[in-house]
Amino acid sequence: MTPRRIAITGGIGSGKSFVCARLAARGITVYDCDQAAKRLMLTSQSIREGLTRLVGPEVYQDGRLNKPLLASFLLASEQNKLAVNDVVHPAVAADFLASGFEWLESAILFESGFDRRVGFDAIVCVTAGEEVRVQRVMSRDAISRAKALEWVRCQMPQQEMLARSTFEIRNNGTEDIDQQLTTILTTLKKHIQTTTTMQQTILSIAGKPGLYKLVSRGKQNLIVEALDDTHKRIPAFATDRVTSLADIAMFTDADDVPLMTVLASLRDKEEGKPCSIKFKKASSKELREYFGEVLPAFDRDRVHDSDIRKLLSWYNILIAAGITDFEEEMKPTEGDNVDDRATQE
Repeated sequence: MTPRRIAITGGIGSGKSFVCARLAARGITVYDCDQAAKRLMLTSQSIREGLTRLVGPEVYQDGRLNKPLLASFLLASEQNKLAVNDVVHPAVAADFLASGFEWLESAILFESGFDRRVGFDAIVCVTAGEEVRVQRVMSRDAISRAKALEWVRCQMPQQEMLARSTFEIRNNGTEDIDQQLTTILTTLKKHIQTTTTMQQTILSIAGKPGLYKLVSRGKQNLIVEALDDTHKRIPAFATDRVTSLADIAMFTDADDVPLMTVLASLRDKEEGKPCSIKFKKASSKELREYFGEVLPAFDRDRVHDSDIRKLLSWYNILIAAGITDFEEEMKPTEGDNVDDRATQE
């Protein structure tokens, strides 16, 4: 079974380090992105070359990172910051994936794009009230209230982090953190057991190319994985137009025919191989003649050329992914349909 990947995030002063310490007490070691980045900026050849190319050869002196020079470069512009991120973050992501760790902690999980680079099965957001966070930062760093408040408010809003996460750990100082962790760990265990046997419902997301399979359902989103060589995992939210292929049917002169049935007919015609027609360049006449062999009674008025091209494109994606038993693979999983989500389209 593929190792599960769980991220912990939260704003400054929320108490992520305390939560990680409680996980460590249970024998769960959490990969620290911040510490890893500091280590890799000294040891990774790709980072050294990338930073030298961006900042100049003076960024390393006697084998050590010239932190003041790097800081000046970062503060010079947002473009500089993004360029450094593009050098450092991919190396940290690769290091995490090679580490064998299942858990990762990052304060800038979403801002850095780490959630997209890795593809997590679940994201845990540690939260606390703004005043609690401000007081913690003041105490920890011996700074003024105004400076602490500035640091808190310059980060991604806590509610936005929470909306993009799967679980919440409330850490205002009065809640039982261990009890909350027990609940999350129990839920994760059940999730892993369930997803080993769950149907791989195939999804289309408006505005995103390709197809996706459902991996899991979070509190605020779906986690989906691309059906291509990247296997990239991303969250899909209630505002996204997500459609299960199992919910799609093709217009005919009689009753509508489920898409999975049309795909099965196409598979049989092509003997399980990709489309023999070059559908992207085919004329309307060629396209419709070909599709007429797959679904003879398709409605010539309501089924457009673009619909046929999209269907043939999906078919090729599925075949390339090794999916040929369409009736079984595209069976809806309970709770995966758009109508079951928090916001209706």
